[in-house]
Amino acid sequence: MPVDRSNLTGVALVLLAGILWGAMGTSVQYLFSSGAFETPLELVTLRQLCAGSLFVLVMSLVRPRAIWRLWTDRRMVIDAAVSGALLFGAHNAFFESIYYSNAGTGAILLVTVSLWCGLWSAIVNRRPVPRLEIACFLLAAAGVSLIVTDGDFSGLVFSPMAIVWGLVSSFMAAAYNIQSKRLVARAGVVPALAWGLVFGGVWASVFCNPLSISAEWTAASAGAFAFLVLFGTMFAFWSFLAGLRHVSPVVAGLLNSAEPLAGYFFSMLFLGDVLGFWQTAGIALVIANVALLAFRKN
Repeated sequence: MPVDRSNLTGVALVLLAGILWGAMGTSVQYLFSSGAFETPLELVTLRQLCAGSLFVLVMSLVRPRAIWRLWTDRRMVIDAAVSGALLFGAHNAFFESIYYSNAGTGAILLVTVSLWCGLWSAIVNRRPVPRLEIACFLLAAAGVSLIVTDGDFSGLVFSPMAIVWGLVSSFMAAAYNIQSKRLVARAGVVPALAWGLVFGGVWASVFCNPLSISAEWTAASAGAFAFLVLFGTMFAFWSFLAGLRHVSPVVAGLLNSAEPLAGYFFSMLFLGDVLGFWQTAGIALVIANVALLAFRKN
């Protein structure tokens, strides 16, 4: 069977984004546990403002015409503003779901991103969801559930607020996957990402004044935040949006199941967590999901 190189490229780029987001989770956990930031909203606000501004600054020096061309098209500016709102909403709602439950519950609820994308695709294209995508969704959901619980579901907290915020986060993340694809096609990956982050920071600033954020900085917390901005935000989102040029938002959502897998790997590496039997089984299911998507015919 011939290999679809474009599909493989897209899968690799989205997987790289998931790995970086998983590593970012370890940084976020450290920033909260060390008391560097008091609330998730403070971290989301500073993260998006810093990442977006840095992207625009670098591109203004390297490719000024490309980064500022977006502002010559009113439609692209509106798309970037909507993209930023969805980006901010997805991140803040995800952190809120963790606040009302725990990280494991939030990760499981986030798997429904691919479900929303699949339903949207089925409605727009007037066709049923392909059986392969249904199978991959079940593999991803089961794999992530086992990774974050190790087979013990008693630690999950499905409070009403956790479910509401988790579903809001997954819905907005799915909407971002779909909406940003059009902006990337018109403006390019970097301008779409840079201005989306800037607008996301502006939307966040409506709810949290960045000048009032009093973070507790140490060498370790500054390093964790720098990693969060450079690799967990700028490079990760660039990789994800570049991958969307080659794969559908549905496939991208399914591949995001690699994020908790990467997160657990980095927590083992840096925080001393131990891998359990059911977590190993979950990893196998996630890898099977990725393999099916990577080597499919279309």
